Amino acid sequence: MLSKDLLQNVINKGILNEFGRRIGRVVDLVIDKRSGRILAIVAKTSKSEELLQKLSKDEKGNVYIPVSVVSDVRDVFQIDEKKLRLIILKRETAQK
Repeated sequence: MLSKDLLQNVINKGILNEFGRRIGRVVDLVIDKRSGRILAIVAKTSKSEELLQKLSKDEKGNVYIPVSVVSDVRDVFQIDEKKLRLIILKRETAQK
């Protein structure tokens, strides 16, 4: 399980794409209650981030970024947009 201290250190961390461009910030995490594993990052992003706008959103418009596309975590979260595009494409194909 995540400690409150660790969670507080994660909230408001920046999110970068693989090119180092800031695309948002962490506002929350989705955690599996049984295993304690992080499933997704809840992020506040710019409306101009077209790729991220295709993801599921919460009631405030924050997007759910699957943890499977996180490629690096240091002072910021870095996501792999290629993996993210594949996930979105699979979802869109399954919905047709």
